Amino acid sequence: MQIKPAPASCYRKPRIDETDHPEARRRLAILAKVDAFRARGVSLEVALLAAEVPRSRRPRRVRRPRWTREAEQRVWALRRRYPFMGKGRLRVLLAREGVRLSESTVGRIVAKGMRRGRIRPCAFCRGRVTVKQRRRFDGHAQRWRYGQRARQPGELVQIDHLSASRESKQLKEFKAVSPVGKQLVARVYSRATAHNAKRFLDAVRADLPHDLLSVQVDGGSEFRAAFEQACEELRIPLHVLPAPPAAVQRLRRARQRHHPGGVLEPLRRRVHRRGRQSRPGRLSTLPQPRPTPPGPRLVDPQRVPSR
Repeated sequence: MQIKPAPASCYRKPRIDETDHPEARRRLAILAKVDAFRARGVSLEVALLAAEVPRSRRPRRVRRPRWTREAEQRVWALRRRYPFMGKGRLRVLLAREGVRLSESTVGRIVAKGMRRGRIRPCAFCRGRVTVKQRRRFDGHAQRWRYGQRARQPGELVQIDHLSASRESKQLKEFKAVSPVGKQLVARVYSRATAHNAKRFLDAVRADLPHDLLSVQVDGGSEFRAAFEQACEELRIPLHVLPAPPAAVQRLRRARQRHHPGGVLEPLRRRVHRRGRQSRPGRLSTLPQPRPTPPGPRLVDPQRVPSR
């Protein structure tokens, strides 16, 4: 019995549908849009440009506010009466008056009033006349990116300052913490200015056992101008907050470890006043002895009145 060979079609590889690839589907969709625009009499250049632009996904019918005009006026009146109250407390006051609104709805009404100028923000009531604008990163400083962290000693050294008073004098303590190396550098100045921050940067570079690769600071004005220019001249990347919560907690732990009372006591550090140095020395990192708690108070039996 002679066995016939199978047809050649059985040995062919299965064909791959090119339309299953995401890029192929995207190109087919663009070609379909181009054909639709060409059918309307649009030129090829305009059709290609219109097909490449993504269409807006905003719904044609958006949700309208569901609160009434009376509730809106009542929220604004309460906010003008209590300018420092938030949406949570305002909701409680409205519930006592019989106006049932959710906390999110109260927040939307307050935001609407601020946009239209019917109510003022809390910062205006505290004395801020101008609206605080967001910082524009058009210089050497860069915004901190989410997930960015230090990998080696000298990266993202966190610099911040702490205000404290000693002998009725206001002092500014600058601290720098290395997240990887765990080194701490501290200096005390009379004012928190960009010039003093620049001088502290030189102290950090001199005291750290490794090179200073990058710096991370908050958005304070003392870390601009001369400080930013110094980082640019030294080619040190400067990253500005928002910083991760771990960085803030690390600085707070460093402050509590060296100054448990929250003040600069004892102070064995050079204090710079008006460009002059005084009190030269090093800050002792040894733990200070805690005061001995008083013992039980003894009562003289002769002074106890007899009953």
